[in-house]
Amino acid sequence: MIHALKERMVDWGNYEFSFAIGDIQELNDAAKNERFDITAISVGAYPQLKNKYLLMPIGASVGDKFGPAVVTSPTSTLDFSGLRNRSIAVPGLSTTAHIAAQSLFGPFTPVPMHFMQIKDAVLSGAVDAGILIHELQLDPESEGLRKIGDLGSLWFERHQLPLPLGANAIKRSLGKETIEALSKIYKQSIEMGLKNRMQTLNSAVNSAVARDSLNLEKGDRYISMYVNDNSLDFQDEVLRGIDLIFRHGHAFGYFPATDVCSNLS
Repeated sequence: MIHALKERMVDWGNYEFSFAIGDIQELNDAAKNERFDITAISVGAYPQLKNKYLLMPIGASVGDKFGPAVVTSPTSTLDFSGLRNRSIAVPGLSTTAHIAAQSLFGPFTPVPMHFMQIKDAVLSGAVDAGILIHELQLDPESEGLRKIGDLGSLWFERHQLPLPLGANAIKRSLGKETIEALSKIYKQSIEMGLKNRMQTLNSAVNSAVARDSLNLEKGDRYISMYVNDNSLDFQDEVLRGIDLIFRHGHAFGYFPATDVCSNLS
């Protein structure tokens, strides 16, 4: 999404940009400290950030009948119905994956850790199951894990809605004019990335944290899943999916009640 912006393939106008890469939970935490003017975040983290940030309708990653993989060790006989009250490795307590899983499985004990550590925690038996995000969700069997399903498909079966996983947030203090200008530049970057697919794909695969588990074919599949028309604007069903995540998170006591539409940039 940001390749064209980073490479100055789109006009920066009167602005200057610097770029930082972080795990999604790291970015959620950085947003709490207002480190970045624009930042990727988990949709599930936004209600804790709403006083300082607006939710951008541009740059979302939406699971449309697919999503983070739920995995166990190859010797486990657990399925979805057996995850209640189990220990499950999650990629951060404020991630959408954690909130959706609590909703779908019933209460369980979350064990937060960096997403790259979840595979080893599951294989070692340190946890009963794990939730894999990012590129690792594509082919967990090749990593020696047993995939019992994914959150996005289960979410759709239950709610008939997509699962909005990640989005972007922009500081309210920038002001309306700057927010509109930056949003336009960001949207142009995504549009250019979609048009120049192979160039963008190579850049994304080479910079991926999990690139050792990734090749061009898997990278292409992953980008097709999460960078598409849903990344250019929030569709109505995506807004409904975000609202549902917010309602579930509030019901669990994770954050205050939050209205989606009144918090859009």
